[in-house]
Amino acid sequence: MKQLTIKALKAVKEMDGNFLSPIRVGKIAVLAVGGKIIHTSRVVRIHEHTKDYVHFETLKSHYHMSIVPFRSAAVSLLPVSMAA
Repeated sequence: MKQLTIKALKAVKEMDGNFLSPIRVGKIAVLAVGGKIIHTSRVVRIHEHTKDYVHFETLKSHYHMSIVPFRSAAVSLLPVSMAA
């Protein structure tokens, strides 16, 4: 009799965000998404990586992330001087 192996399907997560640390196989990914910080389970494979998009797989999920550039810091147009 043949033994069948059934693999659990992984969740698919689509999001817009950015990496707070470099993505590496064997490490967790730390993402900034919608004002929240997300820690993933360990990355097992990076399927695709461009400057605008990343598809990677963790132990539990497949992530499809559109890269959103960080907003630049606000710049004060008012003169500022050192306090004494």
